[in-house]
Amino acid sequence: MTNACGMVAPPMVMFSYQRIPRSIVQEMPRKWGLGRSDNGWMTGESFFEYVANVWFPWVKENKIELPILLFLDGHSSHLTMALSDFCFSNEIELIALYPNATHILQPLDVALFRPLKSAWKKVVHQWRIENNGSRLK
Repeated sequence: MTNACGMVAPPMVMFSYQRIPRSIVQEMPRKWGLGRSDNGWMTGESFFEYVANVWFPWVKENKIELPILLFLDGHSSHLTMALSDFCFSNEIELIALYPNATHILQPLDVALFRPLKSAWKKVVHQWRIENNGSRLK
């Protein structure tokens, strides 16, 4: 997760092991979250553990002023009562984007990647004009 200032929070890496091997645990950066599920996908419980035990401590450690907004996609693993209660108790406002619409609504896609992609296309087009139609390698 990234905040509005561009600071990147530690991630959580999910595994499908019954028990995560010691070698993986020892090699992971100290502040990263480790989770497991039967299929290695995020669950409501693992996402709650991430927010409560990795992300929120990072917020406090970086002295990010509360209340704060937490934008989530509408995936069911992100929208549990436990998470809602935790966020309410810790001055975190949850904002769930519509499911299956993140390509339209996701803030980075709309505010950053679309203009970046457009600018990149213009630069490449201009470069090709100046270089007799050559292709970038």
